[in-house]
Amino acid sequence: MTPLGKRTFDTRSTFPLAIKIGLLLSILLMGTVLGIGFFNYQRNKAMILGNIQSQLQLAANSLASTIDGDQFQTLRGRESMDTPAYREIHDRINHFYHANKHLGFNRNWMYAFRPYSPDTLQFAVMLDERFVGNLYPVRAEMFPAIIGTSGSYTGVYMDENGMWVSAYAPILNSDGASVGIVEVDFRDNIYLMAVEEEVSEVLISSIIGGILAIVLAAIAGRYISRPIARVSKAVLRFSEGAETVEVPVSTRDEIGMLGRAFNYMVKEVREKELLQEYNKELQEAYQKLDRMNKSLEEANQLKSEFLGIAAHDLKNPLQVIQGFAERILNTGDQEEKVYHAAEKIHTGAERMLRIIRQLLDNTAIERGALLLKKTPVDIQEMVEKVYHNNLPLARRKEQDFLLQKTDAPIWADVDPDRMHQILDNLVSNAIKFTPFGGRIRLFFELSPEEGENPGKWRFRVEDNGPGLSEDDKNCLFRKFNRLSAKPSGGEVSTGLGLALVKDLMTLHGGQVGAESEGPGLGSSFWIEMAVCSQHPAPEEHSS
Repeated sequence: MTPLGKRTFDTRSTFPLAIKIGLLLSILLMGTVLGIGFFNYQRNKAMILGNIQSQLQLAANSLASTIDGDQFQTLRGRESMDTPAYREIHDRINHFYHANKHLGFNRNWMYAFRPYSPDTLQFAVMLDERFVGNLYPVRAEMFPAIIGTSGSYTGVYMDENGMWVSAYAPILNSDGASVGIVEVDFRDNIYLMAVEEEVSEVLISSIIGGILAIVLAAIAGRYISRPIARVSKAVLRFSEGAETVEVPVSTRDEIGMLGRAFNYMVKEVREKELLQEYNKELQEAYQKLDRMNKSLEEANQLKSEFLGIAAHDLKNPLQVIQGFAERILNTGDQEEKVYHAAEKIHTGAERMLRIIRQLLDNTAIERGALLLKKTPVDIQEMVEKVYHNNLPLARRKEQDFLLQKTDAPIWADVDPDRMHQILDNLVSNAIKFTPFGGRIRLFFELSPEEGENPGKWRFRVEDNGPGLSEDDKNCLFRKFNRLSAKPSGGEVSTGLGLALVKDLMTLHGGQVGAESEGPGLGSSFWIEMAVCSQHPAPEEHSS
């Protein structure tokens, strides 16, 4: 298998970036110049038309004001050409033309119409008298002047004689009524001359702007492409494995951003290479830790099995010892020394059996072998039994030990033996850690039903004992965990009771918790479960 040779990159360019950027900028600048020129052309074209319209309207209004409307309404086309009224109006139009022809008016573009029919006008007076008497259709722009409300003008329009811009003004008689209209026209040559002049200016400015755009684009292209070329060369060096590669950055624009981004990328790649090395070491350490964890799990399982076997093997001998101690205690004629020794043996055996039962229960829960035998139970009645069972212990320590019950029974679907074990652990723990003369309260709390969810009951044990530290709260329900406080009467604490309470409550679908404001401020332990929706009939319960 032959090794791969060193890779090379083709750095030749058939169409340099500077030329591409220059062409692009040239097109953009040329487009901008032409766009501005076109905008100015359209704006100036509209201004030219507006000026022509204003000039025509002023001329039409001025000419109409010089014509006597009463004389004008006597005219009847060509048959009136020899009348004094016609000659006077003709002379007035001719005089107005000569006075204003320097403004570009043509003698043939001033005339007066008289109404002929609703949609037709008749040439009444013209300087070019060949068309006097001819008819002309009414244009929409003529109506304001025909009805005498105001003057009016047109935009640029076409007819058979060419392109025109016209203005109209009403001729009024002595009663103020419109008897005709005056029309003054500009033909296309004046308008087009002004527009062509504007086009020439736009073309000249566009050519100059285009040349400047090409020059500026060439300069900008070189300015932009040079730092990009530096980045390209740096990329090639970096790809070839150069250890230190950095692009000099002197600007804060996008090109500078590209250089900074490349420098940042190089730094990130180097850091990722280091991170990969660290990750490899971490992965090896994790695998080693995983193997150790599996070994610990196996050891923990062996420990649990050993504890289960040891507890099971110790249970029977201890029960025998406890039985003989009970027989000795029940025999009334024993010496006092023997009686006290038997009492201590019985107490120690009972304590050891309690620990062994807890160990066996924990082992069964870990193996999933502990099965609950649930039945509806009145929890208050069960708590009352636990209360009376532990009352002698509380009296021995002169503790204020009270049970507060609710009026009605509280039914729960539980395993009676396991629930009794839970309640007894909580109550005996409170007695164990509460000092002599302390206070212990047992009471219930009920929450109402919410929709289809049944209500819940909570049993709480409160004391004014040593309280709980933050460390105690964090590991309170762990196996073999012992609290920072010690039992007040010299009792033994294995660290199994609360862990067993939590596991058994979890199997019941309930919850367990503890609250304390801190060391020396007492504590409150509680368990919570759903109220049983069905419970035995009264006669069944009483039996």
